[in-house]
Amino acid sequence: MSMLSFEKKYRVRGGTLIGGDLFDFWVGPFYVGFFGVTTMTMSAVVTTYAFGLLYFASTGTYFFFDSYIPIAAFLGMHLLFTDPSTSPRTELGRVIFGITYGLSVVALYRLLGDLGAPTFYDKLLAVPLMNLMTKPIDRLVASARLKSVDPSAVASFLVGRARNVAYVGVWTVAFVLMSAVNGVGDHHPGHWVPFWQRACEEDRRDACRNLGVLLAGHCGAGSGWACNEYAILLQPERRPEPAKRLFRQACDLGFHAGCDNVALQAGEPARTAPPTTADYPIVLREGKGRLPTLTSVELYRRACSQGFVDGCTQLRMSNAP
Repeated sequence: MSMLSFEKKYRVRGGTLIGGDLFDFWVGPFYVGFFGVTTMTMSAVVTTYAFGLLYFASTGTYFFFDSYIPIAAFLGMHLLFTDPSTSPRTELGRVIFGITYGLSVVALYRLLGDLGAPTFYDKLLAVPLMNLMTKPIDRLVASARLKSVDPSAVASFLVGRARNVAYVGVWTVAFVLMSAVNGVGDHHPGHWVPFWQRACEEDRRDACRNLGVLLAGHCGAGSGWACNEYAILLQPERRPEPAKRLFRQACDLGFHAGCDNVALQAGEPARTAPPTTADYPIVLREGKGRLPTLTSVELYRRACSQGFVDGCTQLRMSNAP
């Protein structure tokens, strides 16, 4: 099975994580623990997550759009670059190797995205070059200057398989903590349309582009509200033809504001309206799966938690707790 088909197969269904990060985590340790490359995986994941936190702190948006670590990258960090035969032999070397891989995923994701190339290859392209770096890295860490940060000096009484198991234990704790704060997995604010709407209004980095991607996906899935909002985002006065097509699609899907906007005249502001109960099951999705069947009150509660003001209003009107 190719990596791409693997990524498509293991998805979130009905809000339950049946594959993806959790699958990788439970399968990965049998590999990384047996071969002693846990430090590579752990340092790659933590490095990428730390970069994501710093990026959000500086820009107010998420680097990978809807996750701190994309599932395919998380898989690659467990199985793609951790071949013991092409990895450094020293513990510190493997830590540096993992950090380098994490940073390479970040750099290639940005580079490929800016070039308009598929970002899927961000976790693949650096591997051959990194394989050539293993011996130079081991020589580098042998210098006296790096002895003070060499992890092999910690608990040196643990050797062989026992040391590998200890590292798996450390990685397990790190994974649990990251999961608890949504650092891995599909439940992430980057899936929420209101987050990107606010970020776009504030002109944060890549926010309007990411909002467009999100709305286009929801429009294609059958949300008339998303089609209408996407048309407005395109600025009808600048792109009248694609905007009118989207307004008509919104109208065909039963969203009345879209019908009004089909007849929009030059200079007139486009009409917007809150999502309907038919739109919410689409626009409230997180991850790759569909929402389970929810009552209207449950939909309003979820909408309110994601930042939809009308969802909060409808929740109050329903007198629900």
